[in-house]
Amino acid sequence: MEKSKPILLIVDDEPSIVHSLIRALEDEYQCLGANSAESARPYFEKHRIVCVLSDQRMPGESGSEFLAWVRKNYPETLRILITGYADFDSIVAAVNEGQIFQFLPKPWEPMHLELVIRQAVQVYDLTESNLRLKNELQTRNQLLEHENIRLKADTVLENSAFASLIGLSPPMSNLKKKLQALLPSQSTVLITGESGTGKELVARALHFGGPRKDKPFVAQNCAALPDSILESELFGHLKGSFTHATETRIGIIESAQGGTLFLDEVGDMTLTMQAKLLRFLQEGIITPVGSRIEKRVDLRLIAATHRDLGSMVKEKTFREDLFYRLAVIPIQTPSLKSRSEDIPLLAEYFLIKKSAKLGIKAPKFHPSTLSLLQNHPFPGNVRELENAIEYSLNMLGENNMVLPENLPEKFHLSTHSISPRIENTMAIKDENSLSIPKSLLLDEAIEQIELDWIQRAMAKEEGNISHAAKSLGLSRQGLHNKLAKYGIKEE
Repeated sequence: MEKSKPILLIVDDEPSIVHSLIRALEDEYQCLGANSAESARPYFEKHRIVCVLSDQRMPGESGSEFLAWVRKNYPETLRILITGYADFDSIVAAVNEGQIFQFLPKPWEPMHLELVIRQAVQVYDLTESNLRLKNELQTRNQLLEHENIRLKADTVLENSAFASLIGLSPPMSNLKKKLQALLPSQSTVLITGESGTGKELVARALHFGGPRKDKPFVAQNCAALPDSILESELFGHLKGSFTHATETRIGIIESAQGGTLFLDEVGDMTLTMQAKLLRFLQEGIITPVGSRIEKRVDLRLIAATHRDLGSMVKEKTFREDLFYRLAVIPIQTPSLKSRSEDIPLLAEYFLIKKSAKLGIKAPKFHPSTLSLLQNHPFPGNVRELENAIEYSLNMLGENNMVLPENLPEKFHLSTHSISPRIENTMAIKDENSLSIPKSLLLDEAIEQIELDWIQRAMAKEEGNISHAAKSLGLSRQGLHNKLAKYGIKEE
């Protein structure tokens, strides 16, 4: 395809000069002509003008004024001023206001004119190429940035640091987003939540996803040891500093140098130990038991507790100053009950993990088993679920599928028992009492009661799944599973 000629615009109040310039340049360029600045302006709306040649002395608007307008509105167009006068003031004005590329005196030399125009076109082409490359680079950078954002979003789920934080529910997604934002941080974190919700997993995610990942991660359960031993474990001791101190030993604070120290169950520390921990947090200095030499330690502290430290502060059983030192960034791990939609995913994860531990091929879950799991309240949270899966694998026998009877007995009791809360909200009137034939087996009778209870809840809440599930003490998904089990159509 033949390349189009660059477009030149020639502006002069003398038509003969315009025609002369067009004849001299039309072999190499597409030339447009105008006899005033006013008549030249419309060309810019219709054409991509590479270079404009303008006379300086014209009626009305001067060449320098016109070129200043071109510079403002079409800065990529090269500007050349033609003048037949030794008018240095006009030339200076053109340079300052229009930032001209070149000026030509009248009469001009044809070879000089062609050289100046060729140079102007080359500069235009280079400028356009640079601009195009810049735009392409900017576009590519934007695409890369968007891709990076997407990958970061995926990383919240796939990052090896978060691999053990299983769950796609809103509570878990929100937790992972918060952790992702905290990865570069060095601030102290206080993780609260019920026992078994994975507080140490959260601490490990913060460490192994952050800048200290190549340094030690050291964990200590503060509730597991009495004061005398805990102090030695934390701060270290010298040989002979107390009975059975047969050797000098560094504490876990010093062993976490450069890395992360995770103190679990800080709410169980005595006030004496709280004071000693506070001193370290304030000064970054430890003194081993039996020593007078202070040691400076740099680490990130992450603490955790299942206790309500705020209430303990009011009760004077936990130091207020230590509480605020620990709770710089508070994080709460969600209970399993609040994210019951994650239970099937967690159950599958533990099924594969525990099967590998036991050296067996991972079986599958019977749908009724998953339904049973989802309807369990899990007071022990994820840890209870993990133990239940391991228990069920040990109860499999020759089966290649986890059946409801393989789960611990408490799972059957929790599903079939009717809580006082439901009794209060859905008391059955005498005239509507359910009559259960004595010929039914226990499981059949329980299913009959469950079916009737669900039908009553659905009728009372006029088919509203959320309200009915709440009144029954089930999650939305749990009620959906029950409706499917009994063939009840949702309105």
